[in-house]
Amino acid sequence: MEITSGGTPGPRLADHLAILGNNVYGRLPHAPTAKVLAEMFARAGWRARASSWTDYEVEQEWACIELVVPSPGESLFNGVVDPSRVDELGAVLASLGLRYSIELWSDDGTRLIRELAG
Repeated sequence: MEITSGGTPGPRLADHLAILGNNVYGRLPHAPTAKVLAEMFARAGWRARASSWTDYEVEQEWACIELVVPSPGESLFNGVVDPSRVDELGAVLASLGLRYSIELWSDDGTRLIRELAG
């Protein structure tokens, strides 16, 4: 599957969430490359686009996350998620067969609201 900077077809982040700063950060231990992760999300109905030579962004109406692979076998992500749907993000990651840890932060980035792992 080719994922370009123009992106694959799929839903875009809702306008009221697009104005927020990053509020979700996470780790995907033992994950495949960012490209493979983006392909997995795209097959699951998410919009995916190449955001650099090595990083990818995946998007749904309620979440937009950047996938970064700092070292082999581990991926990090950050972005925006509707706080009421952070459990759904965990469920999506689990449905893709991924282990994860997620941190949900306040809109102003000063307070950790919730942590999830799976």
